[in-house]
Amino acid sequence: MQHYESIWRKRYLLPCWIFQILGSIVFVVIASLLLVAAEYVREHQRSDSAGFQYSYWGYNSSELIDYARITGAVVLALSVGTILFDIIEIILYARRRLNPIVLLSFACITTLVWGAYFVIALMGAAAGSPSILDILISLVLMATSMAQLIIGAVFTHRVRKGLFLFKYNPNIKCTNVCVNPGYGCWCIHLGAINDSRL
Repeated sequence: MQHYESIWRKRYLLPCWIFQILGSIVFVVIASLLLVAAEYVREHQRSDSAGFQYSYWGYNSSELIDYARITGAVVLALSVGTILFDIIEIILYARRRLNPIVLLSFACITTLVWGAYFVIALMGAAAGSPSILDILISLVLMATSMAQLIIGAVFTHRVRKGLFLFKYNPNIKCTNVCVNPGYGCWCIHLGAINDSRL
């Protein structure tokens, strides 16, 4: 498998991973509480002998329970999926095998998902049920996903254009465009381009 250790910098990906994991964990907690609350209301509705019914904005308790369970399950699935994507990217990065195409593919999925969720959150706020926390977290997740999308697209383009040519020589000491200069390391050879900032 191709090594990609010399093209990535922590400043490109680490902030995105941190914000995505923290935001997803908050959503996991909220979704879990929503599912627990829906189950609690459903159980107490059955055992309530006085016939008391929960209602909110004209919706009866059964409709509210269904809405809460569906919303909680969807948010939980999206959040767990985002965390799994980040874990896979971190593992590949640690093993120096994070392909720009993999990053771009994951970023396309998360950008689409959290972008749609952000739009739905804005529509809910416009309809009269605003949730500032929901809007802020979904905005952070969408923004970090878009940042990863841009980074993945830029580096995928560079790889396909041949700007990154990976060569391994265990006997020659790397000095110029190499993250860890020393013997037996992977280097980026850019031909006429010799810029240590890449």
